[in-house]
Amino acid sequence: MLRIGFLFLAIFFFSCLIETEAQQFGGNPFSTRWKQINSDTARIIFPDGLDSLASSVADIVRGISRRDRLKLGNKWNKIDIILQNQPVTTNGYVSLGPFRSELYITPSADNFDPSSLSWPSQLTVHEYRHVQQFNNFNNGLSGVMKKLFGQEGYALAINAAVPNWFFEGDAVYNETLFAPHGRGTLPFF
Repeated sequence: MLRIGFLFLAIFFFSCLIETEAQQFGGNPFSTRWKQINSDTARIIFPDGLDSLASSVADIVRGISRRDRLKLGNKWNKIDIILQNQPVTTNGYVSLGPFRSELYITPSADNFDPSSLSWPSQLTVHEYRHVQQFNNFNNGLSGVMKKLFGQEGYALAINAAVPNWFFEGDAVYNETLFAPHGRGTLPFF
């Protein structure tokens, strides 16, 4: 009986090893082929078939970093921006530990979405402002926390010191400045 149990356990583990030929990345199938565009400001990582969208995102990021009128500081660290086309959620975020941004490029199903700006463009402008915020809050106690505890300690320090309304309000204000139809220009918003 023990041998039969051991045999079933061995078959189970062997089948698991065969199924997972590669590491799964963000809920995407293993067969997804990833590409990247490297620039001085960002590395855009995207699935095969989104070449023109990735190029557009890279151009938006490069343009904002060159003509930013409301600099939070002079620190510029390159960011990895991952374009996700598998999730059905309409959103995006910037995260520390590791420092990256993920854009869920599926547009909203809301037919009454007030913006005429394309969803990936609006999302890029908004989320890149969060990148600039993270790049430039690295001073004082938050800088010490980053040196002592890495990116997670840095995240703790800035989330304790800077209120969420500033993060989001500043990013929406940035949309209003850099996007032709940012949310701040819309009466609905």
